[in-house]
Amino acid sequence: MPDAAKSTDHRPRVAAERRERMRKRLIESAMIVFAEKGVGASIIPDVVAAAEVSQGSFYNYFRTNDDLLAAVSSELSAEMIQLIEPAVADIADPALRVATGMRCYLHLARSQRLLARFLAGAGLRLLGDQSAVFRYLPADLEEGQKSGCFAPVPLDIVLDVAAGAALVAINRMAQGRVAKDYPEKIVAAVLRTLGMSVMDTERVMAPALPKLVPPAESLLARAQARAKSQEAGAD
Repeated sequence: MPDAAKSTDHRPRVAAERRERMRKRLIESAMIVFAEKGVGASIIPDVVAAAEVSQGSFYNYFRTNDDLLAAVSSELSAEMIQLIEPAVADIADPALRVATGMRCYLHLARSQRLLARFLAGAGLRLLGDQSAVFRYLPADLEEGQKSGCFAPVPLDIVLDVAAGAALVAINRMAQGRVAKDYPEKIVAAVLRTLGMSVMDTERVMAPALPKLVPPAESLLARAQARAKSQEAGAD
């Protein structure tokens, strides 16, 4: 007989994996519902229905709309950083880094309609201290000012200009199709507003961007595929 002390009880691991799958299912459902109804609506009943779970099961994971929004926002922010960071990590020029990061961000929203709808609906509620915008952009903008790339305007004003333009652009993309170069036009306008010359703006806008493809297991890819499937089933 095998030594009982050496035998492995897989039940805790299986239970943990099941719990994680359910949490992912709920977050995925919440992103879709938030994108459809906005973050101000009471969406818990809709998420319960979309995830096909009981209300009691739901409350084992989340308690409020704000809990759901925080979970979706945190996961999306992490995934977007993972996609965009490799494109900007080795760029020494702060103006080129800002331009490339903003272009990647807007092109990702343009190619992922569900993401654009979620970001547009969440709006200013996503611009907290832990957001990707406030974690990365201020340092790049400040470095750009010190190097003379950007005009010496108070940093909070500069940040408001850049973040505000991005939010308005995402809202437009969420509402319908835009030209392929729409993100470039927005970013170029922001850079000119920040004090860059036409020549320098054209220079930092010239490099080609990498193709940003969310991994199949990511929240971005799962939710987008599920939303498309639901739309196809409704036709």
